Amino acid sequence: MDKKAFSDLEERLLEVNKIVAKLDTSIRGAAFEFLKPYVAGGTIKNPPQKDPDTDDNDEASSGGLTQLVTKFGSDEKPSDNAKLLTAYWFSQYGSAPFSIKWLKATCDSTGLTIPDSPAMTLRQAKEKGKNLYKALGKGGLFNPLS
Repeated sequence: MDKKAFSDLEERLLEVNKIVAKLDTSIRGAAFEFLKPYVAGGTIKNPPQKDPDTDDNDEASSGGLTQLVTKFGSDEKPSDNAKLLTAYWFSQYGSAPFSIKWLKATCDSTGLTIPDSPAMTLRQAKEKGKNLYKALGKGGLFNPLS
């Protein structure tokens, strides 16, 4: 790494530090994880948008969103549908934050029904006494916990 690249990296890291330092301590780690691509390369890239109906190599192992919805979608428990869609997100993007807006849009495109207040559903979701998601502030972003 040359001095120019090092200087640029240092500048971005200090810039991110100023932002993260202002945040509540409970979300600093998640915020830094979200900003890592900016520190490393200078830009923050959104997760790649994939057509949920295509069955390319990445989705061949998971069966694609359409097959997942057909096989596991529930007409009885909207909260299970919300968990199903977030499980799909986790299979594609890992623990990258997702938004309630994405959840609602995906719900609409797949025909699934989710609860009227998905944010509250996710805040209360637990498995074996452990939270499944972590809310990241009031912006409607959630992190799936691994």
